[in-house]
Amino acid sequence: MKIYVSGLYAGGNPQPGVGIVRSLRQGYPDATIVGVEYSNRVSGIHFDELDELWIQRPWGELDLDAYGDKVCEALDAGGLWISGSDLEAMWLASVFPDGHPNLLAPPMSGIKRITKPVVEAASSLPIKIPTYLSTEHSDWDLHAFCREHNWRVWLKGPYYDASRTPTWDTFTAVRNALSKVWSTEKLFLQAHVSGYEESVMLSAYRGELLGAVSMRKRDITPEGKTWAGDVSEVPLAFMEPLRQMVRDTNWTGGGELEMVRDGSDQLWLIEMNPRFPAWVHGSTIAGHNLPALLVQAASGVVAKTVPAEASEFTRIVLEVPVRPDYPLPPLPEPFAGAVGHSMKHPSGLTALAARLHKIDPDMLDVAMAPDGTEPPNGLAELPDTFVADIGRQDFDAMQTPQYIYMESTAESLFKRADDRAHRLSTNDVEVISGYSIKTNPDKRLIKLALDHGFYAEAISLGEVQSALEVGFRPDQVILNGPGKWWPEGLMPRETMHAVFCDSIADLDRVVAAVAAGEMSAKHIGIRIRTPNITSRFGIPLDSPTTFAKLIAAVKRLPTDSAFGVHFHMASSHVGVAQWWHLFESMLRWCQSIEKLSGRTIEMLDMGGGWYPDDWHEDQISKIARAVERVRTMLPAVRQIASEPGKAMAQPSMALAMRILEIQEHEDDYVEAVVDASIAEIPMHFWQPHRMVRKCSETGELQPIGRGKTHLMGRLCMEHDIIASNVQLPEGTRAGDLLIFCDAGGYDRSMSYVFGRG
Repeated sequence: MKIYVSGLYAGGNPQPGVGIVRSLRQGYPDATIVGVEYSNRVSGIHFDELDELWIQRPWGELDLDAYGDKVCEALDAGGLWISGSDLEAMWLASVFPDGHPNLLAPPMSGIKRITKPVVEAASSLPIKIPTYLSTEHSDWDLHAFCREHNWRVWLKGPYYDASRTPTWDTFTAVRNALSKVWSTEKLFLQAHVSGYEESVMLSAYRGELLGAVSMRKRDITPEGKTWAGDVSEVPLAFMEPLRQMVRDTNWTGGGELEMVRDGSDQLWLIEMNPRFPAWVHGSTIAGHNLPALLVQAASGVVAKTVPAEASEFTRIVLEVPVRPDYPLPPLPEPFAGAVGHSMKHPSGLTALAARLHKIDPDMLDVAMAPDGTEPPNGLAELPDTFVADIGRQDFDAMQTPQYIYMESTAESLFKRADDRAHRLSTNDVEVISGYSIKTNPDKRLIKLALDHGFYAEAISLGEVQSALEVGFRPDQVILNGPGKWWPEGLMPRETMHAVFCDSIADLDRVVAAVAAGEMSAKHIGIRIRTPNITSRFGIPLDSPTTFAKLIAAVKRLPTDSAFGVHFHMASSHVGVAQWWHLFESMLRWCQSIEKLSGRTIEMLDMGGGWYPDDWHEDQISKIARAVERVRTMLPAVRQIASEPGKAMAQPSMALAMRILEIQEHEDDYVEAVVDASIAEIPMHFWQPHRMVRKCSETGELQPIGRGKTHLMGRLCMEHDIIASNVQLPEGTRAGDLLIFCDAGGYDRSMSYVFGRG
């Protein structure tokens, strides 16, 4: 009996080949086991249980037709083939779409039904699929998905590869990398599920389930790969639908369902692999030799039974002699900046992915929309007010780059916030909004805030002066932040609305200034630091010592001013749900402060960093509930202030720029140089911008989708790339106008003059 086994890579993220060979050797001591690989750098080829080696050229160099013929000859000659690689299994399925009696890998119809993330074949199993979103959606939608799931999301390729993307810049970088690896833009984001990782491994032949075992990961590598686990029987409630799934897919070969069991005992399917997993020999140690069962079913030769040694397994690292026929390759040539060479799989599997796309463009597609459903086009919809505001501009007379004030957009946003505050206010509790001047100190926006009943939230005396110059009275100013005394000599002597202290030292200085008649405020309070979420601001709460100091400090506050508490964390940074968890936590801390200090809280100021859509769309119910929670938990509160921040400013400005040059490279790759730069749009790393081109012939605003163009800024800086992987509309040429919307928040206030002479 001759058995071919591939997938012998034995690095930190191993393939199952060596484990399969170890298991087969126990079941068939006399079999001839041939190791198949596509590089002599794969360490598993030196495993001494291999009788022969069949080393091919790397996947990028192989003549796939000729190689397919060779595999067919081997199978026709009686050889059995167990694939240990997802991509090789897919290629074999393309060569043998209906299978081969000696090919112990699934047919193409079965592989198509386990495509991520829906894994349609597993729909009858007692499992759920974590929420996901195709990256074919617009960046605007993808950013919203990340916020909704508190940035606890994974970006995944069609069959393997997954990376946590906790920030927007990480997401865009990983998307670029995975798109290159998989030669496709069709990736997907999936919400993280907290819990313990489990797997079910199966072995099947021509639609009959031969065996299955369950394994819980008991120890993992830093990459999350199995290092130790315990093996058990698959529960009957899972086994029966699994047996039916195998029949429905006419499955042959190994397979693995990777899952997470959450705190409520619910199983979530992460993916299904068309091969045995790398821990396959752990199952054999526990008395379940699934590779041997597979060979037995295909060959009719009964495998030798080996009793279970233990129900748990772990891994160790072994050094093995190198085969003299396959000496180690020369050391790789070092290159500038390198600190070591890659231990990634050396056989060129990524090249195979690109070739599989050419064989079957749909083979590596992720499964998203149901059949017949129009896939997303990747374009963000532009609000009507954006279109109207851009339409009013005289771009012919405009020097670019130039910020555009979106007048009707800004007006509508401030009015909506004003209306909401009035709706939520009662005779007992007033709800107000504070305009954060640092978000954008443009006087037109500050004036809008004044006209719509906002208070001015300032973090410096310079900002206080800006508010007063526009028309705010001192008693409409809230002074906050660690640098509130800067610059010297500008502190108003009139009574301000509120002053919040960022530290104990700050509080002592405020108390002294009030006592000396150097400042006055209707509310004087503290800013408290968010526990468990890293922040540099506010007074810490999370140690008994610092909390005791905080209570003592609160007792020193002037009694002729009302007491207030402020906390701040950007919801766009931590996620919307996380922010509301934090809100509940802070209310409880406020209760403790009231009880221990003897001071009741009369003003609660809640920031901020709200993303525009999160604040303006469908938030009224949450905010109304929040107001009610404050009333219940802090009954002395008479005023609730919220800081919408960039929810007001970000959509209120856009940035117009012109294309200076278009450079076309190989494979449709394009670089377009524009006259804007990271100096005008410094937040491009952290948030998406809705982008349009203004057609020079029709004046039409054409949305910019995703493609292979990089927009390079005008600066002579390596990182001055203001947009990657975009698709400029057909006919775009040098001199054309591009407009980046959503640039009125920190893009505007943090812009600088670098590169302007």
